[in-house]
Amino acid sequence: MTEPSRCPENPVVLPLDDWLYEAHPVAGCPTCAEAVAALKAAKKSGDANARFEAARIVRQHPHDTGASA
Repeated sequence: MTEPSRCPENPVVLPLDDWLYEAHPVAGCPTCAEAVAALKAAKKSGDANARFEAARIVRQHPHDTGASA
């Protein structure tokens, strides 16, 4: 008798949602500029977690453009 297959197919790997990596930086904001540089470096190196974190910073931090209200 043959041994039954415990995993007959390769596991399914689902891609992360694109919106997790979306970032719309504000012009003149130094935090955005730094996060976008980190986002580009993470994308180049293939580090998905670092890409997410950099995009999250751009989306969620208070933007400081140096202009007073």
